[in-house]
Amino acid sequence: MTQYYFAFGSNMSAQRLGERLPSAQRVGVAHLPDYRLSFDMLSLDGSGKCTIYRESGASVYGVVWILDVEDQEFLHKIEGPRYDIAHIEVTLVDQQEPIRAYCYIANTRDRVALPFDWYVQHVYRGAQEASLPEHYIAEIGRQASIEDLNRERHLREMKIHADQARKGDC
Repeated sequence: MTQYYFAFGSNMSAQRLGERLPSAQRVGVAHLPDYRLSFDMLSLDGSGKCTIYRESGASVYGVVWILDVEDQEFLHKIEGPRYDIAHIEVTLVDQQEPIRAYCYIANTRDRVALPFDWYVQHVYRGAQEASLPEHYIAEIGRQASIEDLNRERHLREMKIHADQARKGDC
C-alpha cells in the first residue's frame, strides 16, 4: 500500500531522499497552516534536525512524496524513535487540494541544539528545488548552524549537492 509522506526537512531534497529511497515519487509542494518549522530536534549525533510544532498563524511548506510499504518501513528506521509519526492534512499548492499525509514530529527537542551546516544545506536545497516561497527559503538560509567535525560525514553529505551542481541541475 502506498502512502503520502510530507517532508519539510532534509527529505524535501530529491537528491537527499533519492539516496535513501530511489523509488519515492514526488507529488508536489504542500502547505501546512498553523505549524512552524524548527531545527531543534535533538539528533543522536548531538545536532539539531527539523521538526514542526503547532503555532497559530505560522506556516510550513514541504514536499509530498508517494512511498510504498518498503520505503515507509525503511524511512521509519532512519527517522527513528526520536520522532513520532503524525497523520496530518496538507494542501497541495498547485491543485489547492487537501490530502492526508504522514510526517515525523520530534518527541525530543532541545532549543540549544544547532544543525550541522550540511544538514541546513539539504533543507535549503530541497526548498529551492521545490520552488517554495522566497521568504520561506530565505528563512531557512538564515538558520544558524555548526560545522560537523566528522569530516567523512561532512564530505559525504555535501557531495550529494556538489554532484548536482556539477551537472548543472541547480
